[in-house]
Amino acid sequence: MPLPTVNLDDRRFDDIMDEARRLIPQFCPEWTDHNASDPGMAILEVFAWMTDLLLYRVNQVPDKLLIAFLEMIGVQLAPPRAAGAPVTFYLSAPQDTP
Repeated sequence: MPLPTVNLDDRRFDDIMDEARRLIPQFCPEWTDHNASDPGMAILEVFAWMTDLLLYRVNQVPDKLLIAFLEMIGVQLAPPRAAGAPVTFYLSAPQDTP
């Protein structure tokens, strides 16, 4: 069974754009045109897109690092072992001879 994936940052494109729109009045009060046709909004969309790509990569922690992180908090992987499964066979019809 693979280890569960770790989600370090769950923000997506829409979340980043919403946060950027909320911060416009605080950092740039003279910017009043927040329509999609505004070049500044296009720059924000590119920024949000690139940030979304970066967050995707950040959330793809390599297994070796994830195992090292788990070992630091005291979680140990179980050693490999052969798989086993109970199997039962049933006859489709009664047989004449054993």
